[in-house]
Amino acid sequence: MIQAAIEKILTLNENKIHEINGQYYSEKDLIRIAPHIDRPEKLKVSSLDSLVKLIHSELDKVKMPVFVQIEDYDAVNVFTSYREDYSRDFLYRAVCDVPEFRFGWKDYESAMIAFRSQFQQTEGVEYLLGLLSRIADENSVSSEDNGVTQTVEARKGIALKSKEKIKPRVSLCPYRTFLEVEQPESEFLIRMREGGEIGLFEADGGMWKLEAKKTIRSYFEKELLPFMKNGSVIVMV
Repeated sequence: MIQAAIEKILTLNENKIHEINGQYYSEKDLIRIAPHIDRPEKLKVSSLDSLVKLIHSELDKVKMPVFVQIEDYDAVNVFTSYREDYSRDFLYRAVCDVPEFRFGWKDYESAMIAFRSQFQQTEGVEYLLGLLSRIADENSVSSEDNGVTQTVEARKGIALKSKEKIKPRVSLCPYRTFLEVEQPESEFLIRMREGGEIGLFEADGGMWKLEAKKTIRSYFEKELLPFMKNGSVIVMV
């Protein structure tokens, strides 16, 4: 009886194939167990210089072509070509950690600090700093009283201390990409409103991002030239 029970259990454990309307179905799932492959752990850095140093010092250990992918103006990936099993090793990733300047409306103090610390000091920045220094906040009320009649004058808004035309656009180079490369220049709209606030709004449709990627590619083409010549490094945009 025990023997019969064992045989019954073995029968139930068998995988059976059924044909239904020309299609074949298995009673059990077949799962492939992938072999273990030792892979390097992806390393994250914050500068292009770090990527170049890593490639120079560790490329001989990879023993296959390496791709440098400029993903965006603030991110670069480095990964290998196909292994024998058509998988890739993702080696490094650089993400720019430059503080992002938030465009839009700024009060006087915030704008002054930002223009001094988050932009390359160009003619455009000097113009904006000069413009801010000439702004007068005129939210005030003054009166004249001669004992018989009283005149009250209310002023509201902002004004320049001297009359001049404000440029509608200005070219600026905010720190937006990796510091090892030239920061892309682009145009911004200038607006002003009550309270002495100044507004900056992008006016190039995001073309600066393409320019940033081109400058990053040029940086790698210079720093990794020997590897690119022998085909061990491929730079992509």
